[in-house]
Amino acid sequence: MQNEKIKVKKKYSAFSYKAGNSFLHRCPAWIKLLCIPALNILFLCLPIYFALGLIVVQFAIACVLRFSLREQFTDLKPVLYYAAFVLVMDLIMCFGSGKMNFAEVFSWDNQKESVFLLVKIFCILQSASLVFKTSTSLELRDGIWTIEKAVRKIFHLKEKNFITNTISLFLNFIPMVSKIWNQSVRAWIARGGKKGIKMYLKLLPVLFFVGMKKAWNAARALQIRN
Repeated sequence: MQNEKIKVKKKYSAFSYKAGNSFLHRCPAWIKLLCIPALNILFLCLPIYFALGLIVVQFAIACVLRFSLREQFTDLKPVLYYAAFVLVMDLIMCFGSGKMNFAEVFSWDNQKESVFLLVKIFCILQSASLVFKTSTSLELRDGIWTIEKAVRKIFHLKEKNFITNTISLFLNFIPMVSKIWNQSVRAWIARGGKKGIKMYLKLLPVLFFVGMKKAWNAARALQIRN
């Protein structure tokens, strides 16, 4: 039990900031917010081997920044969940057709587009991971405000930061969800609970209500400060 507690305690929270002094840490957040998503949108439209090349480059950058394989895997796990969902849907389609032709359903011709999409989603999550790992929540908010201020100046709009608050809340809520979940799991195991279906049934409502409360408090705090 003690070993299991220690293991959970050291568990990495997905998309959480990791302090450092690398070139990406020092790069202004607004540059990362503009360049990295734009790069991924470009690679979504290009042939698959461009995305594969970017995956290799981003993996090398993560290794240079000393992000462990465990940390990288934690951020990229949603791809596995999506792949499992696609597999289940294919199985349902196979059973529903009544033909039970697994060879045809899971042939490369039928699965090629799904595999290519998974590769591109993997590439996008890598980029998101690099942004979140090298930018604090305050840096992300300042970066969004810098972009919004420039856009408002170009189109001669009033200097308000409604869009900044909305987007920054959304971005910062992503690592917050992971942190809340890890804390809930630690509390569950500390009270003698075991990992299984029961744990998810008990903790998912907790994740929802605690997450909603934290989101509400953050939104109210921003509204008061403005």
